[in-house]
Amino acid sequence: QEEAFLVSLYKFMKERRTPIERIPHLGFKQINLWKIHKAVEKLGAYELVTGRRLWKSVYDELGGSPGSTSAATCTRRHY
Repeated sequence: QEEAFLVSLYKFMKERRTPIERIPHLGFKQINLWKIHKAVEKLGAYELVTGRRLWKSVYDELGGSPGSTSAATCTRRHY
C-alpha cells in the first residue's frame, strides 16, 4: 500500500510539472511521505487539518522537535 501510494504520488507530481526531486526535510529529518499522508488522512484531510489548525499535531506525529516555532507552517507547506 505504501509503495503504491508513493508511485502514484510521484506520477501525479510529475504530471502536474512539479516533480519531487528530493524528499523535503523538517528540521534535520527527512519527511516520510507515507507517514505524513496517513497522519493527515487520520485527522480528516487537508481542509480539516488546516481549518482546525492541527498541523502542529501532524508535525508531532512525525517526530518533530518540540521546540520548533514554525513547525505547523513548515509541515503544511511541505504537505
